[in-house]
Amino acid sequence: MDPSTDIACEPLRLNFPQDFLPERTLLSRLLRFAAEGGHGDKMRISDATGIPTGKSTGKVEPMIHYARGMGLIAAASERGVWRLRPTALGRLVASEDPFLGEALTQWACHLLLCRRDGQGEPPRGIADAWFTLFAQGAGRLGERFSRDAFAAALRERHGEASCLRSLSGLVPRAYLEPGCLGEIEVLRQAGSTRDEYERLPAPRSRALFPAYTLALFVGWDVLSTEQQLPLETLVADTRLLAVLHWRRTDAESWLDWMRGRGMIGLDQLTGKSMVLRLAATQTVLEGLYEELV
Repeated sequence: MDPSTDIACEPLRLNFPQDFLPERTLLSRLLRFAAEGGHGDKMRISDATGIPTGKSTGKVEPMIHYARGMGLIAAASERGVWRLRPTALGRLVASEDPFLGEALTQWACHLLLCRRDGQGEPPRGIADAWFTLFAQGAGRLGERFSRDAFAAALRERHGEASCLRSLSGLVPRAYLEPGCLGEIEVLRQAGSTRDEYERLPAPRSRALFPAYTLALFVGWDVLSTEQQLPLETLVADTRLLAVLHWRRTDAESWLDWMRGRGMIGLDQLTGKSMVLRLAATQTVLEGLYEELV
């Protein structure tokens, strides 16, 4: 991990959402609170941000965990008192897109929430319900899937945990609600019932390539210290093409874009594509919004 990015790599609890969706307005308020050096228990955070909470349940702590998984904040808790601060990514977002309204920002948040949490086997995700659907789901669920099939995939990984039925509905719903991540059109409803979905490929849009690149470099930091890796190994181990819902050929224009900006080198003289890392993750992060007009 490039320490300058300060993006947490510790996995979140399976049921960290507690039935609450990642509302961008609430994440924005939390990020602003963190940028101001905010700390306190969840009631104080609620008073300062307007994020609703109660003594036993509420949205403050789920939003903290979402923001951690999205790489926006670093968070520590002791005896119920939270200390929050923005990561390098969080500071950049707070400056360039404080309301998380840009598709670029939302894609970065989505991809980081779906990332792998390390080199362990079997692979797990920072937010494993997201990882199960988007990083592992192509083989297990296919392009079209039902809530029941997703719930069954979660049970295969986590047994009969009581939260799985709720998660099997909540994760897809986060990508159907415009106030959450619905605007990036990762999923759409399919079939004759509300509980059937279809995955959509990520746009091959130059404006979004910086978000894809950030996710690739963050994944590379976690998985290997090598500066050169086979392309197939890199995309397989990070699961990034799976999350983008791309075939290998879909990535050509993105790879050319990274190469043209001096972020990577590609060597195909050995009979297989080798990727040489030419930029630090912090450099990639600092250029996140450069493609926006």
